[in-house]
Amino acid sequence: MHLKSPGWRLTSGAATAGLVLCLFSLFPDLLFRATGVDSAVSAKAADQAGAANIFVAYPPDNGKVPASSTYIVGAIAPGAGITVNGQEARVGRSGFFAHVVSLQPGANLLNLQLLDKPSSQQAAGRPIGAGRTITVNRELPPPPVSASELKLLPDSISPAVERGVLPGELVEFSVRATPGASVSMQVGGHVVPFYPSVVLKQQIQQRKNAARRSANSKARGTKNATASGAMKRPGRANAYTTIGMSPVDNSANAGVNIGLDAAYGQVYQRLPAARSDRYVGFIKIGALEQFEQTNPVFTAEKDGRKVSVTSPYKLTVLRQPFLVQTVHDNTIVRVGPGAGRITPLMRGVRLLADGWHGDELRIAYSSTKHVYINKSDMTPAGLGWSPATQVASGALPVSNVRTINTKKDAYGDALLLPLSQRLPYQVEQSVHPNKLVLKIYGATQDTDWVSPAETDADEISKRSNLEQVDGISFRQVQDGVFEVTAQLKGDRQWGYKVDYEGTTLRLHIKNAPRLASDGSLTGLKICVDPGHGGTESGSIGCNGMKEKQLNLEMSLKFKAALERAGAHVIMTRTTDGETVSLDERVNIANRSDADLLISVHNNALPDGRDPWKEHGTSSYWYHQQSTELARGLKDSVIGAVGFPDIGCRFQNLALCRPTAMPAVLVEVGFMIHPDEFAQMLDPLVQERVAEGLLKGVHRYLSKK
Repeated sequence: MHLKSPGWRLTSGAATAGLVLCLFSLFPDLLFRATGVDSAVSAKAADQAGAANIFVAYPPDNGKVPASSTYIVGAIAPGAGITVNGQEARVGRSGFFAHVVSLQPGANLLNLQLLDKPSSQQAAGRPIGAGRTITVNRELPPPPVSASELKLLPDSISPAVERGVLPGELVEFSVRATPGASVSMQVGGHVVPFYPSVVLKQQIQQRKNAARRSANSKARGTKNATASGAMKRPGRANAYTTIGMSPVDNSANAGVNIGLDAAYGQVYQRLPAARSDRYVGFIKIGALEQFEQTNPVFTAEKDGRKVSVTSPYKLTVLRQPFLVQTVHDNTIVRVGPGAGRITPLMRGVRLLADGWHGDELRIAYSSTKHVYINKSDMTPAGLGWSPATQVASGALPVSNVRTINTKKDAYGDALLLPLSQRLPYQVEQSVHPNKLVLKIYGATQDTDWVSPAETDADEISKRSNLEQVDGISFRQVQDGVFEVTAQLKGDRQWGYKVDYEGTTLRLHIKNAPRLASDGSLTGLKICVDPGHGGTESGSIGCNGMKEKQLNLEMSLKFKAALERAGAHVIMTRTTDGETVSLDERVNIANRSDADLLISVHNNALPDGRDPWKEHGTSSYWYHQQSTELARGLKDSVIGAVGFPDIGCRFQNLALCRPTAMPAVLVEVGFMIHPDEFAQMLDPLVQERVAEGLLKGVHRYLSKK
């Protein structure tokens, strides 16, 4: 959640009646109005209290906002009204308000004025006391480089990380410099011309216009049309052109907008679409290039003057790939630099690195698949890692797969693949059809046996019938990629784990929990996670209550409901002051062999959205095995409290990523929606939330 501003909060478990009394204790001047005391006395008290009668939960005064709008949420006494920059804000029955405000780049003043009552068609509310002003700073685009001053901006150089690349790769660079200058980059003896991004856009349009003129006149104007848009630079041969620059360019080049950004599913204009001071270019690394920690040098020339800047970010061309190895379990693996995750790796997995991007090594899983892993997660690539420490010798990470063994244990069924060394792997899950696919990179099919791991005849007779696995198939997908598929029974999965024992790769498939026959939850272990806690506040409610407290109150009631139904409950925290890391929360669930992991949260919005329009109950999953549970919990909570249904969604959340059990995060309601938040403060509503979650668990288990 993004709301971090401090503020007061209600006493834990405050009911609606207590809320009103608490608000009146904070706003004693308005108590006179509510109890029928003379209005003149009320007005006098209000004038004395002034701006103290307006509590603002968000945004913080003098805070920074990147979007074109923000919302202001807070609390006033019930029955009062409030305006923001002269516009009356919508106020809930409990005195909580929310209002959207458009922002201009730079400082924006939000002038808040309390009213004695909300305005109506019959009469407008009357201002009470002094107003309150809050400053919100919208992100300003960096000022353009002046055309009258020859300059290169070192802090604008991109990529702003060190790179290790192979021959044949394209590397794009950009820099901001004086408009109208001739900008180039020199690296390893090559001079690369740069072009202003705004000029590229103009010349694309020129080519389009020239093509239209040529077509209209039906003349052979190709030479002139090409000349009018040719990417030539003064004093240079036209050795470099821009990709996609055909005479009539209907590609995305014509609509490039460098200032667009995207967040929470919304695309917005964060910076100008094109800048006359931004220059871009790229270099293709030649087959014989040998850059060794080379710093590119950028040069700008104009009116006979020249200025140069050396990039602090080095470029290295690798002579050959080198070997590394993971140093701990649950090593994060990403599909691109800082991008989405795939199956984490155990320690001791041997890998082939063929480049780097800042602090992340680029790992070649196969000839067609690269991933990125932080250097600190591998050896010899520790914190002091540099290209000079590359290890280029040793056996390549490859192995034949000769057998696939099966086994049963307390967790469930297991597939065992003996290898000669620890290779990288990836698990892909599907529920329809119901299967797990294990890909092993560097492995080659030489498989003769698919059989039980046991050799003793008595043990084989006891353990030969797997409970979850219905069939096993395998194939060589491509050179160095071996794939094993476990077809599973039914249409539900209860979890899986993948690890190594020595050099044997093991895929564990969890059994369904064995429940009592009386319909109770006896035999079920559920890990309940009250989101945030301790120093992690989460979002802030309209009255200043921290999300961590509301999450805990709901979770403790959920725990009690589960235990009344017979379940064994494991809590990731039980007090407001506990700070538990995301990793430790997941570890608690894993160590306890929980059958389900349910994380309880309450929601907020990023800037640029409207709290009155976007609110309700939602749930989140990461693995397909969790979608059914996520949908059922969400539906049951909605049935209990009646908030709008805003969906069951995929999201990359730490408490949804565990694979050993279905794991779901539920957002009950919105801390910043005045009416929803007021309801969630009521202990009776919290009890209904707990019963709704319990009902969702029962529904999930009742489906065969």
